[in-house]
Amino acid sequence: MTNFVNPQDAADTLLQTFEYILRENMQDIPILNNKLQVQTLGFQKFEGRIIGIVITPWLMILIMLPNDDDDWNKLELGKKMPIKFPSSSYKFMVNDIDGIGKCKTHSMFSPMHEFNSQDHAVKVAQDFLNDIIVTREPTVEELVDEDLLGRIMRGEEIDVNLDEFAIIEPVKQPIAQPIETEATTAINKKIVKSAESTTSSSKMSQSMSRRDLIRGKFLRS
Repeated sequence: MTNFVNPQDAADTLLQTFEYILRENMQDIPILNNKLQVQTLGFQKFEGRIIGIVITPWLMILIMLPNDDDDWNKLELGKKMPIKFPSSSYKFMVNDIDGIGKCKTHSMFSPMHEFNSQDHAVKVAQDFLNDIIVTREPTVEELVDEDLLGRIMRGEEIDVNLDEFAIIEPVKQPIAQPIETEATTAINKKIVKSAESTTSSSKMSQSMSRRDLIRGKFLRS
């Protein structure tokens, strides 16, 4: 396991690692967004550990690397855990990336088809990174959730009064029947075709673990 001291060294190594994954493992994979390229940004120290964002044509992740005092070798691969940032808590998963070793990753986007350019992806990544390190007041719901979770973890008896929760009944609206024309028929065929393509990509994504997706390990027929 590599313990980085300099955030830029970590960013450079991750850039080379994911460029290699793209070049060697990801060619001709339909999940790729060919408008995007591998890029690392925002690498910095956060509470003694290096964090930063990795953008690729198939996913975007926030990654956390161990410091010299951390021993993550015994952490179970795939184990999920919340990590507290000034803005909120985010769920991370233990990963093992070639050339990097054990790390923790938070999946931001996958696949990446909604991004129309590299600049678009960079803007979203930078905004996310700026948001998570800004302290904000927790909402009432978050305070209640944290208190409830703490009581559950301590084994305390939980008495939840369901009468305190409002129930909103959905309003049933009459459904207008569309008028079928040649134009709408053509549009509907395009929608169906697009949906079939999206479903195919979705099924492929679901057939692999998130760890394999990050490492670019796909089953090829």
